[in-house]
Amino acid sequence: MQLLLDHVIQYAINHEASDIHFIPNQSQVDVKLRVKDTLKYFDTLNLDTYQKILTLLKFKAGLDVSSRHKAQSGRYIYEFENLFYLRISTLPLNLGTESCVIRITPQLFQTDKIQTSNDIRNIMEKKQGLILFSGPTGAGKSTLMYQMVVYAKEKLNLNIITIEDPVEQLVNGVTQISVNEKADITYGSSLKAILRCDPDVILIGEIRDGLIAKDVIQASLSGHLVLSTIHANDCQGVLLRLIEMGITQQDLTQALNLIVNQRLITTNTDERRLVYETMTKDDIGYFLNHDFALPKTFKSLNDKLYELQKEGEIDEHTLRKYQK
Repeated sequence: MQLLLDHVIQYAINHEASDIHFIPNQSQVDVKLRVKDTLKYFDTLNLDTYQKILTLLKFKAGLDVSSRHKAQSGRYIYEFENLFYLRISTLPLNLGTESCVIRITPQLFQTDKIQTSNDIRNIMEKKQGLILFSGPTGAGKSTLMYQMVVYAKEKLNLNIITIEDPVEQLVNGVTQISVNEKADITYGSSLKAILRCDPDVILIGEIRDGLIAKDVIQASLSGHLVLSTIHANDCQGVLLRLIEMGITQQDLTQALNLIVNQRLITTNTDERRLVYETMTKDDIGYFLNHDFALPKTFKSLNDKLYELQKEGEIDEHTLRKYQK
């Protein structure tokens, strides 16, 4: 089984797949690979072989091998030319078996994945404030944040501490803390400890609720540059979500330096392209002081996608897929 599993994983790595999907039906299991933003068929397994592979994956990821009736998630380190984190996620199905997805992430961060422009990098020179990255899963939020962290470390010589759940990629020269609820290592408790360790930049993996949001805002107002992610469909949605979480408009005006809402798209030449809209401090102030209306000069993600379609960079299908 190990040889068959190695074949699947190594094929996926060689073809730059981000995920391996095992999708059971009544008679067999389809294996598909997420390459860029497309799910591609790879192979078919019989149910008995799949069950043995699933048991092996659960064992390696520290999951409950005997349980088929609850969702589980774990990870382990896999070595193939480089080191990778494999996150194993299972879901119970009404067929009496489980589906499984393997997320493949390089253990060491690779800085050349996404090219960013100076308008985002320059904001890292601020001494305090909050930069938020938003967009759906797979939009490259964490990758872009890591690039900003590497830039701050290498070009600005800043001290950076991160809190993540979990740490998915290691960045040399950066202090990274992994959330562990059982050990009482939470976002809140870690943030309080970090503030005593003289950081210049703090990265918080994700703003999930009002408690984390308030801690992040407070840290950004106390002389630190803070980076984090939040799930929202657009920049104005980020502000509305934070207000819903109990953050005052005054705190948002004072704390926020920049909001980035992004998508990672595939062009007609099969290249990956980061497309994003940005809401600056002036845009944020205008939005909050004009009944949640955007300034006329604001260039939305849809505007940029239309431009790419007109220039022949993307087709109509891609345009429809990523329009808000």
